[in-house]
Amino acid sequence: MYDIYIRVSQTGERTDEQATERYRERCYGWAATNDLTIDEVAEDTDVSGSVKVADRQLERLIQKVESGESEGIVTPYLDRLGRDVIEGALAYKRIKDAEGRLICVEDGQDSARAGDELTFNLRLAIAQDYLNRVRSTYQAAVDKKVAERKHITKVPFGYKRGDDGRLAVMNREAKLINVLFQKRAAGADLGTLTSWLGSRGAVNSYTGQPFTKSGIRSILRNRTYLGEVSVQNGKKGQPRVIKDYHEPILTPDVFEAANAVAGAYFERNGKLTKQALLRGLTYCSGCGRRLRITGYEAAGERVATYTCTYPHTAEQGKRATIRASRLDAFVQYAVQQAAANRDPYIAAVIEGSTAYQDALDAVAEAQRLHDELRDDLDAQKQLGTKSWLAALKVRADALELARKQLSRVRPAAKPKQATNLSELEAAELAKFVQRVVVHPTSNGHAQPASERVEVFFTGASEAWTPPAGDPETLAALRA
Repeated sequence: MYDIYIRVSQTGERTDEQATERYRERCYGWAATNDLTIDEVAEDTDVSGSVKVADRQLERLIQKVESGESEGIVTPYLDRLGRDVIEGALAYKRIKDAEGRLICVEDGQDSARAGDELTFNLRLAIAQDYLNRVRSTYQAAVDKKVAERKHITKVPFGYKRGDDGRLAVMNREAKLINVLFQKRAAGADLGTLTSWLGSRGAVNSYTGQPFTKSGIRSILRNRTYLGEVSVQNGKKGQPRVIKDYHEPILTPDVFEAANAVAGAYFERNGKLTKQALLRGLTYCSGCGRRLRITGYEAAGERVATYTCTYPHTAEQGKRATIRASRLDAFVQYAVQQAAANRDPYIAAVIEGSTAYQDALDAVAEAQRLHDELRDDLDAQKQLGTKSWLAALKVRADALELARKQLSRVRPAAKPKQATNLSELEAAELAKFVQRVVVHPTSNGHAQPASERVEVFFTGASEAWTPPAGDPETLAALRA
């Protein structure tokens, strides 16, 4: 039993299937001619031949040979295996040491043949030299384009490539991009954004088709909209970032706010969802995962519940579940009581907290410090490459921490009826509540929500504590 390995450096405008089809046919054809049985085909697309074996599908196939699950690996050409002498030689040795077989169909390489290792290493050296020359030529072409301020990668939606090779903003598309990012910052999920952009007639200029969720995700991550360009300089993982390279479409605040959203919660059961005001805000104390909205039959109607559906938690008998109407009422009352007692977190939302803007400012400052060190060539020389990289990592970690903090806070927004909190709708309740943690019942019987529910208001690190001694509050909490 053998496996086929195929690697493609660039798929371009082809699909993965189109990019690997010819290679698969040749490997399968050779295997059929030589009576070899193929177990699986592993493919790496858009992956350079210089990437380490451990970071590719190839590693798993070699491990199968080493464990005796596979007799060997079939690949179309030697350079599809890789273009790095050391990595390729080590992969070859591992396969040989495990008494496996490596076959490069079109090159006539077969590790089972005497003297094959010498020709393998010679051809691998040629493959690496070819890659080095291609890189050098490519880098020279890139440097020339950058000097002329020409765009060097795919043109993103919202821009067009001018006759001079530079990016120019397309006003109508740019407006759509701005609204798209603002919607994402407000919590819209990828499905909603995909439908919205499609309804505006926007299409991917390369495929001519409406954008998919993956396409929207790529748009949201693309820093080209900030007027930046990232230029490879021959050093892996250390691209040169040039700001103000072309006209930006977005401001840093809008970009960071949109990318701080981890993903809106979406329930497919529409009828049950409407019964639950806390959808996406409830969590299981046992596994930490979001509770799903499920239901049960009562008096001929479906009643919504918040339930942990994680199998491992359920197997341990620690499934957290609570009726939606019961939990919603408890949390609504908690917000109402907290507002009446001038809770600072509730007041901050009503009056307009600066936490969101502070978090945005923190991200901007962390980004500035990171970019300042990254672009400081003098600092690199003075510190030495190793120390400079270590310092850069510290600032990158600080930037990531600031972005995580931004994702935990929401923009301050007044509810429709800031003075009447007794009947809060889901959209309004979410502004006051950061998360609700539900514990399973300790004795298998019904327990008051106050005994197994923790409510965390927006911006709070500790759960809300109800005021003591208030008969009405105590009665509500025991309900």
